Amino acid sequence: MQRNAPPHHALIWLTVIMSSPLSVAEAHCTVYRADNRADNRDSSSGAAAAAGSAERFELNTTTGDVEALRHAHESLGEGDFCWVHVSEPDEAVMHRIAEIFGIHELVVEDAVTAHQRAKLERYKSQLLFVLRTVNYTPGGTDTDLTPDVTTGEAQVILGRDFVVTVTHGEAPDPTDRVTENLERVFLPQTVLYSLADEIVDHYLDVTLQLEDDVSAMETTVFAPSISFSIEEVYLLMREVLEIRHAIDPLTVALKLLVSDHDNIIDDSRTYIRDVLDHQILAADHTGNYAERLASLVDAAAAKISLQQNTDMRKISAWAAVAVVPTMIAGIYGMNFQEMPELDWAFGYPLVVCLMVSICVGLIALFRHNRWL
Repeated sequence: MQRNAPPHHALIWLTVIMSSPLSVAEAHCTVYRADNRADNRDSSSGAAAAAGSAERFELNTTTGDVEALRHAHESLGEGDFCWVHVSEPDEAVMHRIAEIFGIHELVVEDAVTAHQRAKLERYKSQLLFVLRTVNYTPGGTDTDLTPDVTTGEAQVILGRDFVVTVTHGEAPDPTDRVTENLERVFLPQTVLYSLADEIVDHYLDVTLQLEDDVSAMETTVFAPSISFSIEEVYLLMREVLEIRHAIDPLTVALKLLVSDHDNIIDDSRTYIRDVLDHQILAADHTGNYAERLASLVDAAAAKISLQQNTDMRKISAWAAVAVVPTMIAGIYGMNFQEMPELDWAFGYPLVVCLMVSICVGLIALFRHNRWL
């Protein structure tokens, strides 16, 4: 029995180097073509295209980049799609890309404006999916004792035969993993799933780092022999809350994406559910850390207050010890002629012994009560 030949696919890389006025930090376009379309099932029926061999071509140019992108989009056949990635785009770049793919003007505005919450928005047959990227640098190094969080943004504009990804901020670009996944599963939704999977997996890595720092902070606060500053607890809590603010909204966006039966096929929805499970786990972890640190702040404040009370007891005890010889010496320092034992030969040694005895007795009493 003769087997069917495996489908052949080609990935054509069009690396678009934007020249002025289309100057951006990075821009590239990937075109997927299903050459053997007879062996591929229609993605609209809910079945994903099978993976096959891939052929890649690179094109570097400083002129005509928009026309190259337009030509790539116009040359798409049935089952083909293209993926455009831009980093830190300006408004002119996004308007020209939007003109080619018919992207809504509100999507262009969101793509140019960074620092948005994670969200999912629908524009007829197009989706805008926004995610926040998070990087965490633990404190405690020789040069920097405070933890640091940097957040970025990744946006996915999904259409019938195109995907546009936009990244902002200092967070690492996750598109390398997207490229690897496209070599195995060739669907526009694959870009969205791969990007979300990369970012959410990094969320889990960040939560592991946070677990180490929170546990170390708990050990420091409750250790009796380790001195600490409550400012350190506040700084760590502030970074955890910033991470939580970036992570939590994605849960709602992913749930909406899973329930979108018009734009997301069943095969992709299965993978998105897996991303949602990881996202819920990461959100639960950050919420748990925030609660632990809130309790730790209260415990640290109570410990500092207790330490201050202990210090005040010690000060009061030593003041009580010092006031006895001061009082006796003050009495015998008065300029009176008729005073008991004033002319007695053993008066001075007796008074000194009395002062020492009372002081020793007070010190013993305070030590017994653990004031000293």
